[in-house]
Formats: sequence, structure tokens, C-alpha cells
Amino acid sequence: MRTTKILTIGVCTVLVISLCAFTVQDVKGWFVAGSKPESYKIGVEKDAYLKQNVGYIASSKDKIDGFGVMMQTFIPDDYLGTTVKLTAFIKTKDVKNWAGMWMRVDGKSRKVLGFDNMQNRPIKGTTQWKKHYIILKVPKESKFISYGAILNGTGKVWFDNVKFTVVRVDDPKARKKGYPRKPQNTSFEEFNYPMV
Repeated sequence: MRTTKILTIGVCTVLVISLCAFTVQDVKGWFVAGSKPESYKIGVEKDAYLKQNVGYIASSKDKIDGFGVMMQTFIPDDYLGTTVKLTAFIKTKDVKNWAGMWMRVDGKSRKVLGFDNMQNRPIKGTTQWKKHYIILKVPKESKFISYGAILNGTGKVWFDNVKFTVVRVDDPKARKKGYPRKPQNTSFEEFNYPMV
């Protein structure tokens, strides 16, 4: 009887852990990628300072030789032929290597038309909320924009208030499946499943 009770408790514990892991990775509109995606987790939590939900990417191992990203991709119809500014607020904790925000503009066959991952102005260690930005051209032949937060090595990065702004119209005539046509859930207030 005692063995059965211990086994039942063990199975329930594993089940709860599995459900938690699934919920943590399941952030509407966002997914994990990078050179070592299995070494990172993403999620949403309430920030005491901002008093709102924020997204995060965090290392799940003590040592990581590589990086992970919390990202999404969309079809940039509304931004074709313009120069776009991506802004977001970022906070970090115990970032050993470096972290930042990133954005990539892809053309046909995923040809890279523009890219910035803040590696030349990295965020390191523990930092408070600070606004960061990236500015890239989105040529009329652009097919996708991908963006998000990047964490190289171990630590944790919080990410919120993501915005895209057109700073210049380079080609007024440029306006044109499977991907959304605008960024999604950039305030991390939407959920695929009810929060518990």
C-alpha cells in the first residue's frame, strides 16, 4: 500500500512538472530558437515595477556553449519600402556572456536583407529596465521580419513593450503565408491557455 502511494505521488509530481514546462514554453505568438534552444525556457510573469506581464527567456542549464532566442516571425506588408525602428524595454539578471534584442529582415529564400543583434552593444550582468532600439531598412522585396530577445550563455532576460515604428518611407509604392501580418502579443497580456 505504501509503495503504491509513493508511486502515485511520484507520477502526479512528474505530470505537474510536465504541464508546467509546457505552459512555460507556450507563450502566444512566441517560440524558442537559437543554437541551443533545448537549454532555454521562455515564459510570462508579472513584473512588480512595471505592474504588468512581461516575457522572459532564461537558461535552464548551468553551462551553455551557445545561445537561445525568444522570437516571432511575421510578414512585413505594412512596412515594405520603409525604415523601421524596433523598440523594447529589457531587464537582465546574471547574464554571464551577453544579451540583447535582435531583428532580421529576410527576402526570397530567406536571404538576409538586414540584421542587428546588439552584439556590438551587448547587455551584461544584472541590469534594470532600459529602453533599447534597432533601426533597419525593410526593402520592398522583403518577405519576413523576425525579432525577439537573445541570451548568449546563462542568465535571464525580461522583454516587454515591444513596438515597431516607421521612421522613414523609402518606397511609397511598395505594399504587397502562413505567418501573421503584424507582430503579436508584444505586451505579453494574451494567453493560449488561462493563467493559473
